[in-house]
Amino acid sequence: MRIFGLPLMLALFFSCASQKEIVQNKKGRCAIKDSVQYELIVFDSGFDFWLASHQNMASQHSESYYQSMNHQYAIEWNRRYATGDPRINSYIDYSLNRDYGFDFNYKLYMYFRFFEDTNRIKLIPGNRSL
Repeated sequence: MRIFGLPLMLALFFSCASQKEIVQNKKGRCAIKDSVQYELIVFDSGFDFWLASHQNMASQHSESYYQSMNHQYAIEWNRRYATGDPRINSYIDYSLNRDYGFDFNYKLYMYFRFFEDTNRIKLIPGNRSL
């Protein structure tokens, strides 16, 4: 049986890097600027090949579209996790208030799509825009 969720979630939340940058403005005052970068690493062996075969679709939608869809997918993913769905063995802490960046949002969205395709289920019924 394939285990998708745990490796994905571990990579999702432990792969962000935080950096602090000191910026000096024109008046000579210093400010600390926090920047966080997120990287999604999927350990499922079939995902990279699947993603490469769908890569030309990245620019079809905006980052806000991917954020909105990821939020909906994460809510449904977490609902299924809470009810004990054996295909989903981890919780996703996805927030619309964080700026994950376009690449991260696209890759997470495509992982949800990959999960739907490989398990022949729809996490969000009626949604199949790509």
